[in-house]
Amino acid sequence: TLRFRSSTLVDFRLRRDFVFLFSAFDPTNSGSTPLPEGSSYTNTLFRFNILSDARKRAYVELSGRFGEYFNGTRVNLEGTINYRMQPYGIFGLNFSYNRVRLAEPYADANYILFGPKIDLSFSRSFFWTTFIQYNNQINNVNINSRFQWRFRPVSDVFLVYTDNYFTDQFFQGPQVKNRALV
Repeated sequence: TLRFRSSTLVDFRLRRDFVFLFSAFDPTNSGSTPLPEGSSYTNTLFRFNILSDARKRAYVELSGRFGEYFNGTRVNLEGTINYRMQPYGIFGLNFSYNRVRLAEPYADANYILFGPKIDLSFSRSFFWTTFIQYNNQINNVNINSRFQWRFRPVSDVFLVYTDNYFTDQFFQGPQVKNRALV
């Protein structure tokens, strides 16, 4: 673990994991040929985490994994980039990328997840948060918007609207999967 300028934390790790499968398992969750029940895997991977100072106006959290994954390899990169505009709110972008390569006859996969987030404070009692998330693994674009009223400490009322669309048609004429107001 290293610390730079007393505010950024960088952590590196080399891990060795053992997994025994008690039942058949498809690590890509793609419906392809699953790894067999009773099989075992010992994998070595490199992990890192970078955390900048969240007290700053702009801050970043970044992590990744590279190495063996069951009978193949995996590259994972994920993080959050945030910008705080005091006293109004925080604007952020979350992302995740996974590249899975397995030995034949098992499937490979590339999964992307990203989404902006807006978190606004109108007063000490009224807040509005909106997430938009793209997920290619489940063919989904999600919009989630929440109003929050804090009428006493630890006493909140939420009004939440959520909307889900198929990603492959989102920009041509969105087809709604489901929506709710709660």
